[in-house]
Amino acid sequence: MIKKEINEIKALFDSVQDCGILKLAGCYVNAEKEKVKTFNDSFYNIPEEEMYKYLEIFRKTLSGTPGKNLLDMSFVGTVNQGDYASPQEADADLDPSFGKGLLKSIKKSELQDQATLDLFYDKVIETYNHTGNYLILMIYQNYDVPGVTSDGIELFDSSEEIYGYVLCSICPMKMTKPGLGFDDELGEIHTLRRLFAVELPETGFLYPAFNDRSSDEDALLYYCKKTDILQDMFLEKVLGVSVTLPAKQQKEGFTEFVKEVLGEQPKFETVMSIQENLNESAQNKKSEAEGQTVFFDKDSMRNVFEKSGVSQDKLEEFDKKFNEQFDMKKIHEKQIEAQIKDEDAEVLSSASSRNSDYVPTVKVEEKLFADNVAPAKSLELRNANMVLRINSKHANILGARVIDGKKCLVIELVDGVSDDLTVNGIPVRCE
Repeated sequence: MIKKEINEIKALFDSVQDCGILKLAGCYVNAEKEKVKTFNDSFYNIPEEEMYKYLEIFRKTLSGTPGKNLLDMSFVGTVNQGDYASPQEADADLDPSFGKGLLKSIKKSELQDQATLDLFYDKVIETYNHTGNYLILMIYQNYDVPGVTSDGIELFDSSEEIYGYVLCSICPMKMTKPGLGFDDELGEIHTLRRLFAVELPETGFLYPAFNDRSSDEDALLYYCKKTDILQDMFLEKVLGVSVTLPAKQQKEGFTEFVKEVLGEQPKFETVMSIQENLNESAQNKKSEAEGQTVFFDKDSMRNVFEKSGVSQDKLEEFDKKFNEQFDMKKIHEKQIEAQIKDEDAEVLSSASSRNSDYVPTVKVEEKLFADNVAPAKSLELRNANMVLRINSKHANILGARVIDGKKCLVIELVDGVSDDLTVNGIPVRCE
């Protein structure tokens, strides 16, 4: 889904009157992985002040950067509808307890089949890696998709289709802080009652995807608050989609990959050339893609390295080093180790033990999101004594020189740039 399509669905949650949500269902899960409470009701039966809180959660589930927080994912191992006489025959061969089959069953029932919802909740609890309490929220909505003229003007009286979808948000719940408060009835100060408060979602998905402003039942849009954790086991064992590499791992992995290809202490000019050519290639791809998410695959990455002057002897093992760097099994093992270090070891040991032996089916990430490897806004240079950030569009003003026998980093003060130079906020001029 492109940003414009995401925003079109997200805009449905701007007001209670226009959201059109038909059903709201949910499951409250405690730290012991037990279902404490399930509920299922018409959205318009809940108090209006609560509606606004829910809408805030749903908007957040569709917020972020495509390719980082919002990821397009397709189902793996499902039937090909082209091999069947009708969609109904194809659906009959889907596993109703897993992946696309399970999601289609939830959507078809419009959240009214509690047995199917309970099955989904159980599978989430079994695979979702989270320490503490959390809330699974689901809504069903029918969106009357308005037609659009050739110049992009919406025709609200001209419907193209009814887009029915399910939005799921998984929200952590944390105990409110202790404190004192005034009791209106007693007219006294008392200790406030502590409750588990619902926070904004960490994970969620939209099914089916809204591609080309139409329902795409072969894909979904996945949301993750953290760009370094994607809940691989939940994605593969419950949603049945292809697992991709988190944005943070893509960025860090690419940095390590460049080091592996170029060797120790590569030339300043070579690295700068790679960064410039990556940005140029990314911008060209974005111009051609017209709003689509842009990726670098292995071949396009090699072309950038060749254009940047990387020697053929260093490129001989390019493919091998790429595959080794983005091996999903190794990355997953590192994630488990990092989680154990970051969280309370005693609490996490019981929560993560069921996932520690899990290995994603997809072994190698074959493409990287352009913005993860080619920072669009700034270029950073750093050593023990300085941090320098340059607008990526003006990276060519940087250079390395030997002046009077000293190694120097040179910044060209081109016309229009030197006019607003400041030192700690004080305007200066260079003679």
